[in-house]
Amino acid sequence: MDSEAEVSESARPLTRSDLVRSGVIALVASLVINWLIVFVANAGGIAPELEALNYEPVSFFTTIGVVGATVTYGMLARTVTNRDRVFTIVATIVLVLSVVPDFVVIPDQPGGSLVAGSILGLMHVTTAVICVVVLTDRRNRR
Repeated sequence: MDSEAEVSESARPLTRSDLVRSGVIALVASLVINWLIVFVANAGGIAPELEALNYEPVSFFTTIGVVGATVTYGMLARTVTNRDRVFTIVATIVLVLSVVPDFVVIPDQPGGSLVAGSILGLMHVTTAVICVVVLTDRRNRR
């Protein structure tokens, strides 16, 4: 009986205001965490010349990622039965693909290193986790 309640709740239509609210929460949380990571990395002197590990590019790419995740979740909510499960799978695939440049490209950039790439990868993981948790959280819906 609990699984029936979960399915009906998951199948409940997602309103635009629910989606926007969840997206804003995910964005704010992701930006705060990623800014904190940048602050710690800069305070620790990790890759000070690496452009990708500064507030502006981190803010830009975090925003693009969260907006993309929010739009994707909204599209899935209108097209699939189990939007939370499908979104989690899609987010995992996108996360794996997004960290590849952190370990392949970043170490070869001016000021880059494997440590810097790992820190950027950590930001991708935190943002992905925040997006999955917040966008699939039914408490953000009326």
